[in-house]
Amino acid sequence: MVVSGTTVASAWGCSDPGGVDPEPIGDVPAGNVSDLPEGSLRPVGSIPVAIGRDSTGIYAMTLTCTHEGCNIALHGSVDFDGIRCSCHGARFSANGAVRGGPAPDPLVHFAVEIDTAGEIMIRGDQRVSADTRTPVV
Repeated sequence: MVVSGTTVASAWGCSDPGGVDPEPIGDVPAGNVSDLPEGSLRPVGSIPVAIGRDSTGIYAMTLTCTHEGCNIALHGSVDFDGIRCSCHGARFSANGAVRGGPAPDPLVHFAVEIDTAGEIMIRGDQRVSADTRTPVV
């Protein structure tokens, strides 16, 4: 479907159907570890990436929905109870596992580094497993 010369998918911030790979994000500063309490998950601005902290450490993952590539940071909700894409209703756990809806794959995780001052850097070009955490020291 086309609306004013744009596909409905791109009007929602989505790629063409089948766009399951995350958008390239490179290195993304994600604040200080002191501002990320345990049991939290939040988008990093409007780019399609989230930063979270659980009992084992800090983790990051894409917010590019694996259904049609919508940017969940702009079109959805993100918190430690779960992630929901409002484009087509896909739902994910706080760790990116598919919970429901049309998404075929879990969300991709990225490497996280924390410097000596506690500043967090997401390495968006380095994919890691969903259970990878960077410990908070």
